[in-house]
Amino acid sequence: MKTEQDAIWKFVPHQHQGPAEQAGSDDHIYSPKLHNGTFKSRGLATFMGAPYCPPDRDAVREMGAKVCFLGAPWDQGQIVRAGTSQGASGLREATTQYFSYMFEYDVDILTFFKVVDCGDVPTVPGNNEKSHEYICDYVTECLEGGAKVILCGGDHSLPIPGSRALSRFTGDGKMGYLHVDAHLDAAPDWAGNTITNCSGPSRALELPNVSAKNMAHLGSRNSLNPKDWYDFFVDNDIPVVTMHEVVERGLEACADDLFKRCKDGADTLYFSWDTDSIDIACMPGSTSPECYGLKGREAIQFARIAGQYGCDVLEVVELAPQFDISQMSIKMAANMIYHYLGSRAKTLRDQGLEP
Repeated sequence: MKTEQDAIWKFVPHQHQGPAEQAGSDDHIYSPKLHNGTFKSRGLATFMGAPYCPPDRDAVREMGAKVCFLGAPWDQGQIVRAGTSQGASGLREATTQYFSYMFEYDVDILTFFKVVDCGDVPTVPGNNEKSHEYICDYVTECLEGGAKVILCGGDHSLPIPGSRALSRFTGDGKMGYLHVDAHLDAAPDWAGNTITNCSGPSRALELPNVSAKNMAHLGSRNSLNPKDWYDFFVDNDIPVVTMHEVVERGLEACADDLFKRCKDGADTLYFSWDTDSIDIACMPGSTSPECYGLKGREAIQFARIAGQYGCDVLEVVELAPQFDISQMSIKMAANMIYHYLGSRAKTLRDQGLEP
């Protein structure tokens, strides 16, 4: 097997496989300077047009990938409307409308991180436990391959297996957990079911290497937040930064405080980002959209701040393209990830670090 040093990560867009492939640094489809290639030829959509890589630690390591995109089309942990099983495919579709070069950071994020798409996690209809087991295993393989993970759901039960995977990967170290959502999602259970889309923070605190001192929440608002959910945060002394506070104090000050708390002494960070944290005017394609949320500009600002701090798993959930015929929701989600990666790349480059 090739070593990581010998591995060659090769970007060839699927639509150019064969005699017409363009892989050279000066080819139109690839170059940040030239842009009049067959850009709109969708081909087989992967995230950002990245090469496919099996979700296997040896394969990830052999390709030298530092970021794995992983889809989790699971929406049977919902307590509200379903539809987010189409989130990952919608997000992939949105990335066909963008180049990977981002002028704001002067970086081609696809090649900087050697991004790969590890496909979708297989799910078992009607079986939360088995589907979560598969999600945990797939995330683990990507992490063990030496990559960070962009995990796209799927409903917000996704952080339960996702954080479990990162917890196992972290081992004896400490893991931070940041939850950004319109809802507190801290139900001990829902009608006896402990693995729903409203139980992520509750299950995270049960992990052996997660402390309340490294947990935080931002974005909650409105009345789909029962008292027992709020009591979870109060009783465990976990800060809840509501949208009222974001408006009063400013997003940057709030975000800095929470990232510093979650990363203080922690070896890894799990960042769970629900699309309904974005205002309904900018994100109608979410399973439980709410008004008075982050505006589009603020979401990108938050992604840029997140990139300065970095995380090991960035999870984007509750994206439901079928509720938004304008397709602005999938583009919003794609840009959240793009700006996170662009900001992260610039931060590492400025520090003289490799991804």
